Amino acid sequence: MNTLAVVHRGRDGDCFPLDPCTFRIRISVARDDFDRIELCYAMNKYRWDQERKTVPLIKVNTDRERDYYQADISGRDTRLAYIFLLYQGEDLFFFSEEGLSRQYAFEYGHYTYFQYPFIHAYDVHRVVSWADTAVMYQIFPERFACGLGGKDYVNTPWDARPAPKSFYGGDLAGIEQHLGYLQDLGVNCVYLTPVHPSPSNHKYDVTDYETVDAAFGGEIAFRSLIKAVHSRGMRLMLDGVFNHCSERFGPFQDVLCKGKDSVYRHWFLIDGECINQARTNYRMFGSVPYMPKLNTGHPEVIEHFCAIGARWVRDYHIDGWRLDVMDEISDAFIRSFRVAVKRENPDALILGEAWHQSGHWLKGDQLDGVMNYALTKALMDCLANRTLDAQGLAERLIRIQAGIPPNSARMMMNLIGSHDTHRFLTLVKGDKRLMKLALCILFFYVGIPCVYYGDEVGMEGGYDPDCRRGFPWDERRWDHSLRALVQTLCRLRTDGCLAGDEISIRADGHILRITRPRARLLLNLSDYPESFAADGETDRMDAWEYRIKA
Repeated sequence: MNTLAVVHRGRDGDCFPLDPCTFRIRISVARDDFDRIELCYAMNKYRWDQERKTVPLIKVNTDRERDYYQADISGRDTRLAYIFLLYQGEDLFFFSEEGLSRQYAFEYGHYTYFQYPFIHAYDVHRVVSWADTAVMYQIFPERFACGLGGKDYVNTPWDARPAPKSFYGGDLAGIEQHLGYLQDLGVNCVYLTPVHPSPSNHKYDVTDYETVDAAFGGEIAFRSLIKAVHSRGMRLMLDGVFNHCSERFGPFQDVLCKGKDSVYRHWFLIDGECINQARTNYRMFGSVPYMPKLNTGHPEVIEHFCAIGARWVRDYHIDGWRLDVMDEISDAFIRSFRVAVKRENPDALILGEAWHQSGHWLKGDQLDGVMNYALTKALMDCLANRTLDAQGLAERLIRIQAGIPPNSARMMMNLIGSHDTHRFLTLVKGDKRLMKLALCILFFYVGIPCVYYGDEVGMEGGYDPDCRRGFPWDERRWDHSLRALVQTLCRLRTDGCLAGDEISIRADGHILRITRPRARLLLNLSDYPESFAADGETDRMDAWEYRIKA
């Protein structure tokens, strides 16, 4: 028995309030070490001796190394105390804050049991009401569709390969004109990369956070778009670039002009009293001089941008924000931003760009979810790099899920690619079968699936800027079977068949099985046909085949 493999992190990672009366409790152990595990608990820790109950935990998933158990318990008194009972044959082990033991002194439990002292309703990480049936569609506005003519800044034909400074002329009117296309696809949430004024095509160097770029049609076009989106029962999210700004941003220009006498001096991170652009003596995004980094720990910066975040929710009725380079923004900023935005609309979704472990931001006081690049990488390793087989992919997916709080898992932004990555179809060398498998897993996994514009019709492209080509509106260039699959997956999602966080993932040979409460996905992740058992019968799948049963 591997005693060190028994892991429960308490309220820091394995005991969560799902609502004001319900807890989810998780524990993981070495694979096959225990026959069963039970939870011994009292909903009122002050009545530990009088009101203890015992319930079995359910083994929800297993990988090569670990078994994962969980239980949901409810009660009106939420001053929870608990320990675990682990059974190995005839042997019983106890697991408390003191670790694993053969015996446990229940009379001294108030010293050693795990506890969650009280659920405050304010602290519950509430799942926004529309998350479970959301299908997100990411649009790079400059490249999706052109609705307005007469643009003298356009320097690249729509069907040409993009360069870093290419302008195609896409705009918000173009998006509005194609909302019917998105609705037919099954999308119900549009996520736009930045729309604020900026000298670049990508708009991640913002000069004015209060308005909409004139090249996209300005405020009139934006109000028209969001009205049209909402009239179709869809939602719209914006990209918040609050880690950095443009060198043309008014406060930065004020510091350039006035130096240490500028009232915005502390809005930026400057080495010295004045900005020296030749020496770039200021912090910036990456190593990009024209994107100075904002001091997001400063109270004035926090107040200013939280007011902006709230205003776009209040005045324009946007349905959420995705925070760019979120992991470089101060915790104080994100906490205040959440309060400001949720005060205007508790159902506004707040996501963050994070490429690495993100549990720190998913405790209910900062973000609702993050971009799930861990899922992206798992699918790349299996389908493009071929370094994971079905078993390896199952284990990776299970571990990703185990590291995310359950309510946050339902609000994660799951993706196979974005404006910052290669197109997935390019990664798999144009193999449409592999692209379809990736899309199936994307939708069946817990969280909000996000389709990057054009992936549904077979768009390809390498790394930025090649992944930002113009959408091919000539239907003769579409892969219609790929689009039909996305329509099917969208329908499963919006019908609620893929809602919630209940999921079972396992591999049988080369067959990967993902089971949700109302749907099941089978995939053959090999180059050869594979036989398998399902519903009491033996069946056979072709190489790289998928099957959906709902």
